[in-house]
Amino acid sequence: MKAGIRVPLLFVALLFSAGCDDKSATAPFDSSVSRYGEDHRLIQFKDKVTTQPVGDDNIGDFVFTDINGNETSLKEYVGKKYVVLVVTRGFAGSVCLYCATQTSRLLSNYSQFAKRDAEVVVVFPIETPDDSRRHRDFAVSVKNQLDTPIEKIPFPIVLDIELKVVDQLGIRKDLSKPATYILDKQGQTRFAYVGESLADRPSVKALLEQLDLLNREAASESAAVGRKAP
Repeated sequence: MKAGIRVPLLFVALLFSAGCDDKSATAPFDSSVSRYGEDHRLIQFKDKVTTQPVGDDNIGDFVFTDINGNETSLKEYVGKKYVVLVVTRGFAGSVCLYCATQTSRLLSNYSQFAKRDAEVVVVFPIETPDDSRRHRDFAVSVKNQLDTPIEKIPFPIVLDIELKVVDQLGIRKDLSKPATYILDKQGQTRFAYVGESLADRPSVKALLEQLDLLNREAASESAAVGRKAP
């Protein structure tokens, strides 16, 4: 098992160059406006969200696969950091514009998550191991179109092959409903949100506010323990 899986920037090209149609070809297009006339800059996720019931209490034990076929577990982070687990709609030959936009915004604001002692993990559910190969093939096909040198994404992007985690969470819909979970440093799920549509996702602002709340609670508990100490 490899700790801290990192995916090359060419994978970002996959995210920012694919469309929303499951049957669409994998030809790149303008990253700001999709072939469906949708502009990712106009997409708005929810700033005000309320936590929902958790489908599985053992999220911290979940095991995923990186695009090179290596297993990676959330246990690598539990006990060390907060974990923001983002489950996208999934990969069915293309990546939806909303998933690409969500991933892009997490990337752009990653420093804010790091300041709050949190790790972001983005999950792309796929139905078969063959889809994993197609994922890599597409990424390679757009490699030469990148203007930016190959760098590394600061957070793990992993695959849920055969929708095992999706089914454990009870969020299957075609592939998956978009879902976000926040685990505290003890591995307990403190926030859960499952969207009912492609756009129904918590914003970066909403997630940072949830982390601020957890950090304030942790600071208060630590101060209370300190006052009780002899």
